[in-house]
Amino acid sequence: MVRTCLAAVLCLGFSAAALADPAAHSDSVAIKGGVDHPKTLALADLQHGPQTTVTISQHTGHGTLAGAFTGVPLWTLLQEAGVTLEKGKKNDLIHHTVTVTGSDGYNAVLSLGEIAPEIGDDQAVIAWQKDGTPLESGQGFARLIIPGDKAASRAVSAITTIEVK
Repeated sequence: MVRTCLAAVLCLGFSAAALADPAAHSDSVAIKGGVDHPKTLALADLQHGPQTTVTISQHTGHGTLAGAFTGVPLWTLLQEAGVTLEKGKKNDLIHHTVTVTGSDGYNAVLSLGEIAPEIGDDQAVIAWQKDGTPLESGQGFARLIIPGDKAASRAVSAITTIEVK
């Protein structure tokens, strides 16, 4: 009986510790790699940038991700950081990728040409708000939203880095 109670207490203790210590979320997003002006963004930077709102309904492994997400276009943030291109190289833009990584290590890779207005013009938004309220704390303060995707497999939450390669 004592062993059973001790085992139950230990299991509950480990379970509570696991629930109390979710993956740490960053309070900033670093834009780095192949950019002329690496920068670190806070929530206020996203709130004061040029805003766009996209409405999505995408399948996930946990149900449906749906709502109106507001944030700054990823292309705008990359333009502000100054993507480093090789002068004279034909279509250099299409030879670069952007990796968006969350605090849990999950990442998504996009082609720079895919989101460039003059080539693919696909929307990609670094959202800070869903349905008029800031993202829930469990999602971090910034999330990648790509409205053209059928599934939300590239909807990285709790973004910590945006890296151009």
